[in-house]
Amino acid sequence: MAKANEVKIAEKLADGLNDATFSPAVLANYIITHYPIYTTERLMELVRYIIEYGSIEMRKEWEINGRTSDGLLLADTLKDILETI
Repeated sequence: MAKANEVKIAEKLADGLNDATFSPAVLANYIITHYPIYTTERLMELVRYIIEYGSIEMRKEWEINGRTSDGLLLADTLKDILETI
């Protein structure tokens, strides 16, 4: 059975993010500069879901282990901010 397109993209993205030479700023600039606004809109939709699911994961980690990561804490804070606007 073939993998869903989302899974393939997630695996490629995770591989890139785990590379020590990866620069999020360079990727962001390249996407904004070289792709149409629709691509940016879809990327921002992805970011919104990452924030939402990151917040859920942060709360689970906090309840189970009493600790979490800075990234998940940021996701939880950003989720609260997004809900207020």
